[in-house]
Amino acid sequence: MPKPGIKILTDTPGEGPTFHPGEPVRIRFVTRLLRGEALGPEQILDWVFGKRNVIAGFRYGLEGMRPGGVRVFQAKPHLCYREATAGGIPPRAALIFEIREIRRLP
Repeated sequence: MPKPGIKILTDTPGEGPTFHPGEPVRIRFVTRLLRGEALGPEQILDWVFGKRNVIAGFRYGLEGMRPGGVRVFQAKPHLCYREATAGGIPPRAALIFEIREIRRLP
C-alpha cells in the first residue's frame, strides 16, 4: 500500500527480497511533469535506499520494490517541491517517475 500522496500507475515486480534502508542501489529513471513532458534525459542515480537526500515523493514511491522491478508512479506536490521551482519544475507540480531499472550495488 503506497503512502498518501503516491499513486502507483504501473508496477512490474522484480525478484528477490525488497530493498531495505541502508542498501546501496542503482536506479535508472525518467522524471516527467503530470502533463507528460520529460524533465530531461534518463538519469542514473547511485543511492543508499531510504536515505533522505532525495525528495520524499521519490523515496516513498520506491518502497516495496525488488531488484529488476519496473514502476511508474505519481507524487503529489506536497511530496515534491511544493511552492518552489527546480530545474524546469513549476510550483505546485505533481511529478511522474518512471523507474526503468533498480538493482543492488555490491
